[in-house]
Amino acid sequence: MATSVAKLDRDIDGLFELPLDEFTSARNELARRLKQEGDKDAAEQVQALVKPSVPAWTINQLARQEKERVKALLEAGARLRNAQERALAGGHSDSLRAAQTEERQAVRDLTHRAEGILKDAERPAGRAILERISATLAAAAVTEPARGALKAGRLTGEVKVTGFDALAGIELRARPAAAARDELAERREKKAERERRRRQLEKKARELADRATAAELKAERAEEAAADARELAEERRSAADAAASELAELEDQF
Repeated sequence: MATSVAKLDRDIDGLFELPLDEFTSARNELARRLKQEGDKDAAEQVQALVKPSVPAWTINQLARQEKERVKALLEAGARLRNAQERALAGGHSDSLRAAQTEERQAVRDLTHRAEGILKDAERPAGRAILERISATLAAAAVTEPARGALKAGRLTGEVKVTGFDALAGIELRARPAAAARDELAERREKKAERERRRRQLEKKARELADRATAAELKAERAEEAAADARELAEERRSAADAAASELAELEDQF
C-alpha cells in the first residue's frame, strides 16, 4: 500500500532532523520498512537521499531551531536579487549596497548560532567549517532550488553561486544603429562584453564576500581572545597582589 505524501514527507523531514551520525542507518531502516509495506517508489526515493555534509547538516538544524532568522535571511536574499536586477537595469547602486549589507548581517547572525549547534553536537567549530557554513548560507539565500531546501532544512551539500540567477531574463537597452545588420553585430558585441563583465563581477563579488566573512570572523575571534587574555591577566594580577600582601605580612613578623 502506498504511503501518503504527507506521512512520507514527515518521515523524510525526521531524517534530516536526526544527529548526523544516525542519518544513514535511519534512512536505510525507513527504506526497508517502506519496501516491506509494498511502497517501492517511496522506498527508492528514501534510499536515494544523500547524507548531508557537516555544513549542510548544521544549516538544516538552523532551519529548525532558528526559523525566524532563516526566514529573515531568505527575505534579505530576495531583496538582494531584486536590487541586482534594478542595478543591471540602470538603477541606483545605493539600494544594492543596502541589500548586500542586510544579507551579510543575516548570514553573520546565523553563522554565530551555527557555532553553538556544532559545539552542542560535540563537533569541531573552527574557522574553516564556519566559513563553509557562511558561504553556503549566502549562496542558498539567492539561488534556486537551494532556497527551498534551506527553508525546509533539507540541504545535503554545500551551495555555491554559479551565476547571477537574479539577473536572468533582464533586457538591457540596445543602442540603435543605422542599419539592421550593423545593429545586430553591435548587439552581439555588447552582449558578449556584458557576459565577460558579468563573469568578472561575479568572481569579484564572490571573492570579496568570502574575504569579508573571513575578516569578520577573524576580528570576532581576536576580540574574544583579547577578552580572555584580559580576564586571565586580571586573575594573575590579583594572585600576584595577594602573594605580595602575604609576603609583606610575613616580613613584618621578623
